[in-house]
Amino acid sequence: MEQTKLTGAEFLRPGLKYGDMNRKSHYLDLGLEPDFIFRIEKCPLTHDFDVHQHDYSELVVILGGTATHIIEGREYPISAGQVFFIHGNVSHGYKDVDHIEYVNVMFHPDQMTQLQELKLMAGFQALFYFEPFYRKEMNFKGMLSLNDEQLRQVNGLLDVILDESDQKPEGYRMLIRSYFTALMGVLSRYYVANNGWPQNKALRIAESITYLEEHFQEPLNLDMLAERAYLSKRQFLREFARNFQTTPMDYVIRRRLDYSCTLLRNPNLSILQVAQESGFRDQNYYARQFKKIYLCTPTEYREKYV
Repeated sequence: MEQTKLTGAEFLRPGLKYGDMNRKSHYLDLGLEPDFIFRIEKCPLTHDFDVHQHDYSELVVILGGTATHIIEGREYPISAGQVFFIHGNVSHGYKDVDHIEYVNVMFHPDQMTQLQELKLMAGFQALFYFEPFYRKEMNFKGMLSLNDEQLRQVNGLLDVILDESDQKPEGYRMLIRSYFTALMGVLSRYYVANNGWPQNKALRIAESITYLEEHFQEPLNLDMLAERAYLSKRQFLREFARNFQTTPMDYVIRRRLDYSCTLLRNPNLSILQVAQESGFRDQNYYARQFKKIYLCTPTEYREKYV
């Protein structure tokens, strides 16, 4: 199959078609950040879909039918109830299509950084971060498959989002953001419920990252995090860097600094208290790290924003 590359600009172009498919498309600027675009579509797929890639992320829920999904040169069968997340710039397509009906939810990957509460769910970390990377290694066994009742609930949420985007009643953007977050939360729960087998490498690492997110203010070390993921320190460092483009300890420092910004807005807390509450034992070290990231001291930040 010939592979095509779709850019963000092409994604936004009204009337964009992939082959001759009939599809109901909804384009929304949700306003979460500059140029953030959210699109959802529910449509049939009646014939093969050429291998392609694009610079936005894609969440796919298969509602009915069967096909063979092609992703990064590997093939596996799909059917009703299967859910998978595709990172941007990953090649994928469909063949042997037999009456597929599916829902695509497409969005810019940076939007996921806004969903801090979801990062506390191991299923979210696994489904949206780690499973796509381990898909080949786990021979596609770590993918999410919903039972009939779960699929009905997910389809109901998707229909609500589609209706809001179609009717556009007052407050529809706020509600779409809420329903979209709820959708990912529900899918994250189902991932743990349906895929919690001991050999699921994606979920093991996700549980370690969730622990980090929950305890970033406490003393943490690499041995502790690697042990929770059932990996050696070297393996854990490699896998963490592949997914987050930084080291675990640098990630922890940034989480503490970001949290300290919230505390600095409370004028009743001293800079020392802010540092300690954020997980820094040494106020001077905290101030140096803060200035490195925000280009000002904690005191200057407080004067500017309080």
